[in-house]
Amino acid sequence: MSNIKQVVILAGGKGTRMKEMTSDLPKPMVEIGGIPVLDHLINIFENFGKFKYVVCTGYLGNIIQKHYKNSSNVTVVDTGIDTNTGGRVSKIKKILEENFIVTYGDGLANVNIKDLLEFHQKKDTLGTITVTNPTSRFGLVEYNTQNLVTNFVEKPKLKEFINIGFMVFKKDFVNYLNFDSVLETKPLQNLVLEKQLSAYVHKGYFEPMDTYREYLQLNKYWDSGKIPWQEFKKQV
Repeated sequence: MSNIKQVVILAGGKGTRMKEMTSDLPKPMVEIGGIPVLDHLINIFENFGKFKYVVCTGYLGNIIQKHYKNSSNVTVVDTGIDTNTGGRVSKIKKILEENFIVTYGDGLANVNIKDLLEFHQKKDTLGTITVTNPTSRFGLVEYNTQNLVTNFVEKPKLKEFINIGFMVFKKDFVNYLNFDSVLETKPLQNLVLEKQLSAYVHKGYFEPMDTYREYLQLNKYWDSGKIPWQEFKKQV
């Protein structure tokens, strides 16, 4: 098993697209089956060993701080209400280990963490992001050259790939960051230009909790007893 044991969780956003739930609660603390999303996320990693967590908070961060006040393996750091994603990582650079994981506090996936970390170490680039083909939010319509509808495709997997978090970096990556950085733009783009960013392809489940509809769907999974973010398989 890899010696990478530090997980940075970005949990400082305002969750404005879920205002039904986040007027008095940070989005990572919204509950799925009576358990905060943040705990579900930590449990994904704990399936693969013991990790140390640094939770970067902002909006209503005191609620997260209170939740983990008795946790020996969770450190909560207030990185500011309006800080961008890269800025949050930059603000904790003094406590970062030689290799560390970064992920979002609202995205659940059955990523095989062991395989991801082994992939990162094998590639030996400064960074690795986990990518997957997302499922379209909408059903698609196919039609022919005469504009006659030929088929309906119910929410297919798209051909394109997206970054779903579960990123791994060497500590030197902090040199690409400052307090104003948006992690997903210039810092990662600079790694691309320098051929220092690898893509680990995840073929399993992924779902962010960006909207109230997705919150309801995640709870529906939980209530059914079939919980896709807890179903781990060897990647092929």
